[in-house]
Amino acid sequence: MTVSVKKPSAKKPKVSWYRPTLDTKFHIDYDWWEKSGRDFRIYLRDQLCDECRERFPDHRNTEDVDWVDPETGEVHRTDALFECLRTRCANDPDYVNERLPLLAACFRIFLANNNTPLTPLELHQLLPWKSPETILRVLSSRQNYLGIRPVRE
Repeated sequence: MTVSVKKPSAKKPKVSWYRPTLDTKFHIDYDWWEKSGRDFRIYLRDQLCDECRERFPDHRNTEDVDWVDPETGEVHRTDALFECLRTRCANDPDYVNERLPLLAACFRIFLANNNTPLTPLELHQLLPWKSPETILRVLSSRQNYLGIRPVRE
């Protein structure tokens, strides 16, 4: 009698969801925005300060401008909405505050920091009124509203 043994596949199964930890980095997943059919630019404009919202009466027809990355000194062409958010809104001490819903505060932080991935522990340094565990619980919810997801490596 011959018994055939099935060899395990070398490929790992694709995991669609996993349990993030306090050390998991999160970011805004722009692909999520595209796939969800939502207009990211509407949400982006909604995050602007009052002065910038006056400058841009809607999310359409904004020009591209030069933006200098403060860390690298590199000049990038970017949307004027992003430039205004990074250079004006993000410098307002009240831009991220404890009156905002936690998810909105995290979204603003990612927008202001050029979407640099951060862990709940790092976000807690910027949002000291919320515990890292609370931040993790909100960001790792299966329901996603603003496209903030774990970084897949």
